[in-house]
Amino acid sequence: MVFSRENLELKNKYMLKLDEYSNLERSYSSLQDIYKQLKEENEKLVKLNENLTLRTSEAEARFQRLINSYNEVLKANKDLAQVLEFIANKLIVPCNYTVVGGSPCINYSFTLMGFYEFLEKYIYAYDEEMVKYVYNITGGWDGTEEDFQSDLYRIYEAWRNDFSYVSPSPAQENLTFIMVGTWWYSQTEVGDHFLKEVRHYGITNSTVWSAQVSFQRKAGTCWDYATVLVTLYYVYYDIVGRNLPTGYLSIGFMDKGGHHGCVIIKEHGDRVAIIDWDVITREGNKIIFLPFEEAKKLHEEYWSSAISYDGIFMRTATSPYLIKNFSSNEEFYNWLIQEFN
Repeated sequence: MVFSRENLELKNKYMLKLDEYSNLERSYSSLQDIYKQLKEENEKLVKLNENLTLRTSEAEARFQRLINSYNEVLKANKDLAQVLEFIANKLIVPCNYTVVGGSPCINYSFTLMGFYEFLEKYIYAYDEEMVKYVYNITGGWDGTEEDFQSDLYRIYEAWRNDFSYVSPSPAQENLTFIMVGTWWYSQTEVGDHFLKEVRHYGITNSTVWSAQVSFQRKAGTCWDYATVLVTLYYVYYDIVGRNLPTGYLSIGFMDKGGHHGCVIIKEHGDRVAIIDWDVITREGNKIIFLPFEEAKKLHEEYWSSAISYDGIFMRTATSPYLIKNFSSNEEFYNWLIQEFN
């Protein structure tokens, strides 16, 4: 058979198209395989994503629980630190421990207070027994200066007769003491402060003293004697409605050494009365007031020694327990004139 030239060209074109088709078929088959593979991989990725989403959600929930737990623990730690600071180094004071104005406790059987807070509240606090003691001695005040000075002497005389010198003083009581030594704070990695460690803690007993305890024992050292006498004078002032500056006076013996406690009362200016084991400024059965230098001279003659007036302990209108120390008699005298009111 003889093909024309046109037929040969058509045949060649056909064969080319056939080759192209075969190539396309092979490419399609290859692409189909790739598609199936990609589809399978995509399905795997979808499952992985679902699992990852679930795990992420669970992790977020655990993280939120962890944050909540962290905040709760941090709050509990801060609450614990506040409690620690509140109870650390405090006396446990029973509510039946007498104090002027009533018990400091309201709904509890005890209260907590620092040692110096206890001293401030109780050193010069008096009870009903002390009030009766003073009233039975004086019978009140008739309003005259003579009776006032006589009453001051009567109070001194009664207490001096009732008191016995005993050293060491038996006029002490033990109260439970919450002792906490060292504690310190640290910081978390996110910057929150927390109580890290507490060392050296325990429950112990602490010795305390006050005018009431010394009055009940009616024995002790010069501290007990003078502290109670000062307090009895406060009782008297509160009964009669007249108040004179009165305090426990700490003195030093410049010639022979040693310290001692007595009582000083100021009338006005620099006129004072000094009551030691005996009344230094006395006229008969009255306590009288003399210029300071005269009273000081009598005081030094009483002890056969030069005296330094080192400090005073007293109640004031603004503080139930004031402590004032002096480096010289000149400083004491200036304070006596200007501030002892």
